[in-house]
Amino acid sequence: AHGDGATDGDGEADGACAHVGVASHEARLLLDRYATLEHPDLGERRRRVDAFNRLPLRSERVIAVRDACGPLQDALLEAEEQSTVARRLVERLEGSAPGERDPADAERVEAALGASNEALGRVRALRDPCESALAELRARYEEEEP
Repeated sequence: AHGDGATDGDGEADGACAHVGVASHEARLLLDRYATLEHPDLGERRRRVDAFNRLPLRSERVIAVRDACGPLQDALLEAEEQSTVARRLVERLEGSAPGERDPADAERVEAALGASNEALGRVRALRDPCESALAELRARYEEEEP
């Protein structure tokens, strides 16, 4: 403890041992949840990402990581969801006789691919801040295993 009232980034004075325990527990919880976000079923993955984004946390440091990585996961998922929409529409178009094709489907494909590309642009912007925050959290708390 510095004894000068400085905080350690967790919103509490450096000497607040109880809060350090909370931060350590929350960090492990967040890292565990983050590691399980991937799922082949997009609906299940959406539920996991939404739950991750709503994790009730008190540690400012852990909240900052959640807030850096949640939007990345949202953008990744949106890109995948929109690509899936586009793929299904293309399959429908390809499976229809030329005279039976809905002209709006081609526009929907274009819109879904545009939304997917926009989400991928967000992924590129959000990836490094998230990965840096995760690495910092791992370095700080994963070494503390009891």
